[in-house]
Amino acid sequence: MKSKFIFSYIDRDSNGIYKDMTSDAAIGKIDFLPSHKVFKGKLATTIEKALLSSRFQNSVIGAVFQGVFANLDAYPYDPDINYYILIPSTSVGKLSITYLNRFTKRHSNVKLFPVLTDSMHASSPHMNFVRPKLNSQVWERVLTFDKNDAEEFGFTWFGYSWYSSFEEVEASKEQADLFYVGFKKGNREKMIADIYDAAIECQVDCDFRVVSSEECAVKPGSNLKYTNRRFAYPELVSSIKSTNCILEVLQEGQDTQTIKYYEAVCYGKKLLTNNRHIKELPYYSDDNMKFFEGVSDIDWEWIKERRPVEYNYQGEFSPLKIIDFLKELYNIE
Repeated sequence: MKSKFIFSYIDRDSNGIYKDMTSDAAIGKIDFLPSHKVFKGKLATTIEKALLSSRFQNSVIGAVFQGVFANLDAYPYDPDINYYILIPSTSVGKLSITYLNRFTKRHSNVKLFPVLTDSMHASSPHMNFVRPKLNSQVWERVLTFDKNDAEEFGFTWFGYSWYSSFEEVEASKEQADLFYVGFKKGNREKMIADIYDAAIECQVDCDFRVVSSEECAVKPGSNLKYTNRRFAYPELVSSIKSTNCILEVLQEGQDTQTIKYYEAVCYGKKLLTNNRHIKELPYYSDDNMKFFEGVSDIDWEWIKERRPVEYNYQGEFSPLKIIDFLKELYNIE
């Protein structure tokens, strides 16, 4: 029996980490299907967005409209083909289990796979709507990037393949020694502020962006203030490409790498991280990746030293590799 793969997401994610899934390289490997209906009119789009927002997601109203706006039935399924649909967690949070149950009963030849690129113990807001749905029988397997979550919750770890590289983005003309960007979440703000203040004292040129609605210092007495500006990801990549070193600070409860590890490898940057498992990761380099527990562990001169950093990255992080993973798992030729 033939097999087909489908990537189902809110949009084509042309400016996000899944963009490889809808790129020219994906043609013939995987089809794209919007997870929710796409409206041309501005009013209809606004109404849909409001009804699928976090305000309603855990309510009866939200569950109803998660089914009303769901779009998985829009694909022309052939009963003689097995389908494997990959659904990133953001879309999972906006799909009701009631709808998915009805869908799987109508299409017995379709297997659904939620794709998690957030840790179960991290504080990503949308995961509050995803976690309660993961125990449902509608899923063939729950795929996760987090090896620890796979062991704890019985999920399937798909390895390190979930980051699309933005080679086409040009480096910013504004250079920095140390770059950090992240939302206020995961109880890590004090650590970030302490690193920033110590770095400034050691004459390290810093570009730190801690995003929050608050307009105050990240920590009382710190020189680091929150920003309420939201950044398009390609803009961040431009800044990353011009920095010397990327800072990674895990959320409280998280025990695995973040997107910053992938960025360091893809764009040839040093990585300063408090991930105690860094030495276990592919492309680890003792010269280019340093672990710290506290601010006193940080070698500021290493951060400021400018030299070529090369990992010889060969594209293994692309989310398209998840297809190869599933083919091997299900013996699909």
